Amino acid sequence: MRRFCKNRFDKKFLGVIGGIALVFKVDSNLLRLLFVAFCATPLFPLTAAFYLILALIMPEGGPVMIENRGKKLYRSLNDRKISGVCGGLAKYCSMDSTLVRLIFIVVAFTPFIFPIIVSYIAGTILIPEGD
Repeated sequence: MRRFCKNRFDKKFLGVIGGIALVFKVDSNLLRLLFVAFCATPLFPLTAAFYLILALIMPEGGPVMIENRGKKLYRSLNDRKISGVCGGLAKYCSMDSTLVRLIFIVVAFTPFIFPIIVSYIAGTILIPEGD
């Protein structure tokens, strides 16, 4: 089992999410989207405090780059309606993209509309194009 440590090679801010992604073998961009979604809710102070505590207590990763061998999340170039975020999420989760879009729309009509919009915009910015 790998130790929790900050990933100095896969970081946007302090490397905490990159290190967690290495341990659980998931794409760091997916965890970043979840983090942004939680930050766009009233749980922001708790989420930010938890992130900063992890940044303080997690040791810095080693000087050797460890590649995450899990699946990679990319925005879809072929299956897109707006920017390809739902198409990329569908491919990453091995689901139909119409179902992912439907989930986004249904959740957007709940009180979670702001986190959904913010995480979609963040996905457009953070997730690289691929496919």
